[in-house]
Amino acid sequence: MDVSRNACLECGRETGEPARTGRPRRYCSRSCQSRAYRRRRDHGRQANPRRTTSKTGELVDKAIALADAEGIGAVTLRAIAGTSLVEAQRAFGSRDKLVATMVQRLLTPPPRGTLTELAEAEWAAYRAHPWLVSVLASTRPPLVPAVLDTAGAMIDAFLALGFDPPTALSRYLALSAYVQGMALLLLSEHQEARTGQTYRTWWAAEARRLPRWTTELGGPPETADPGSWFRDGLDRVLDGLTRPPATPTPG
Repeated sequence: MDVSRNACLECGRETGEPARTGRPRRYCSRSCQSRAYRRRRDHGRQANPRRTTSKTGELVDKAIALADAEGIGAVTLRAIAGTSLVEAQRAFGSRDKLVATMVQRLLTPPPRGTLTELAEAEWAAYRAHPWLVSVLASTRPPLVPAVLDTAGAMIDAFLALGFDPPTALSRYLALSAYVQGMALLLLSEHQEARTGQTYRTWWAAEARRLPRWTTELGGPPETADPGSWFRDGLDRVLDGLTRPPATPTPG
């Protein structure tokens, strides 16, 4: 019997024999089916449908460590489960839900704060786990509660400054684009570090291709430092985004 096909999508217990239609049962009881419906209604389809157990937590930790070391592309159910693939399938159901659970574990913004604090909190998550931006810099990110809370906190901060909801949303998207755009530099440097070539070595090798004005920069820096670049621009970006819209001049 293929056990993985007969595991409840909510609790992981056996679902029993297939229904009369011949299709595998998705839930072991009506209560599990109702819990799954409420979770999708309240938190979206990417919300983790499983109850957290110590073993599930170990698998999530293993997946995060693998992503940190080799990138998110290396993370699969089989990669984290080894010979216990069925157990991973019971815990997460799919790779997408595993990744969503990883995001929920790592993205823990303050419930409320200034825009600077919220941007710094998101940046800190990317700095610790650069692959995270490749998951979240998307028009369809995993809509787990932590992602929605992050967006909600930033939008609320703009609303508190007196912006109307549509403007608050557009300002949030612009700020998010800045944070995630700078975080892509973190991801790039993290990937380049695996090649063993330092930023200074790359600069020296490519110096002859660089325009003459680069000599005015004082030579190549020892290392690429996206963190200092991020903070140098953050206040300037926020200064522009927190200004009230210009009042139209009467025609």
